[in-house]
Amino acid sequence: MSSMKAHQHMDVRPWHVFVFGSALGMAALYERVQGYRSGRQYVLCHQSPVLNHITLIALSLIAGVFLTAVVGAGTAIVMSRPSRPPFLIACMLAALALVVAADRVDAGGEQRASKTAAEPFKENTCDYTPQVYSATPGWFSW
Repeated sequence: MSSMKAHQHMDVRPWHVFVFGSALGMAALYERVQGYRSGRQYVLCHQSPVLNHITLIALSLIAGVFLTAVVGAGTAIVMSRPSRPPFLIACMLAALALVVAADRVDAGGEQRASKTAAEPFKENTCDYTPQVYSATPGWFSW
């Protein structure tokens, strides 16, 4: 069993929230940048504003990870009493949930791009200069 006594609790500090959230956010951004270089690519001959919207949502969720890390740690520091571990753990879980949500949104974007790329077009030319959509699925895109 654990050697912790009943009066002791997990020692979670505000900087843990900041480091955890920042590391998750940086990893999520890295996997997307790396995905642009090595991920599956779809050539789209038809405009798809939905894909642009999906990409914006996923990037906004990742920005939310950084915001959660900063606001959670900052709020814990500014509080006059010592930070309670449940609040800090909730901030870490919120950051993780945002990364999972961003990965799921990106997985949906890849499905949409796959369907759009498979659509036949009437002429032998595209409506516009073909757009290449690079899939950036994350670790949580099951």
